[in-house]
Amino acid sequence: MKFKRNDLYSVIKISLFYSAVSLAFSLSSVFLPDKTIVNQISPGALNVYEIAGHFLWGVVAAVVTLRLKYILLGGAFAVLIDSDHIINLLQTEGISRMSHSIAFAVIAVIIVMLVFGKRDYILGAIAGASVLSHISYDLFVDDYTGFPLFAPFNNISQHFAPTSWIYFEIMAIIIVGIITVLVRQKSLKEEKPSTER
Repeated sequence: MKFKRNDLYSVIKISLFYSAVSLAFSLSSVFLPDKTIVNQISPGALNVYEIAGHFLWGVVAAVVTLRLKYILLGGAFAVLIDSDHIINLLQTEGISRMSHSIAFAVIAVIIVMLVFGKRDYILGAIAGASVLSHISYDLFVDDYTGFPLFAPFNNISQHFAPTSWIYFEIMAIIIVGIITVLVRQKSLKEEKPSTER
């Protein structure tokens, strides 16, 4: 696995930016009509096991890239989606878990790629798939939890069967895997003409 010297700095910078995007998206919910007073985070919700679990689920989805930079980003993104819980700490009106949604996944892909590399499709895939990995772990530890998947268009929490966690994780792996294969194939095609001369 390749890991360049400046990759660690890049992972930290991109992760902090992703966290800020999650927080900003969540805070935008204060302008939505369906907002309610968001309760504080339940005791023990942000513990070492939860952070490690989300990180591991993100790593599993990103390991198909075989690049340590993307694997670390996959783990970090899956943890940092929970930046949207800061709205819980503020106990203000809003929509709880806004970043646990399809809209956030799409917005995160677009913004992260615009800022850190328009052609870095693997980074984009990880930014989107991390939402699926995060939801997967949440369902793994608490199958009664719900997610506003269609926020901000529909802010009702969606609930899933207890075994659904595995489908979310498989979807994350497939998305990252397909994009990685396509990027590698394109890269090989671009290298081929130069080697044939």
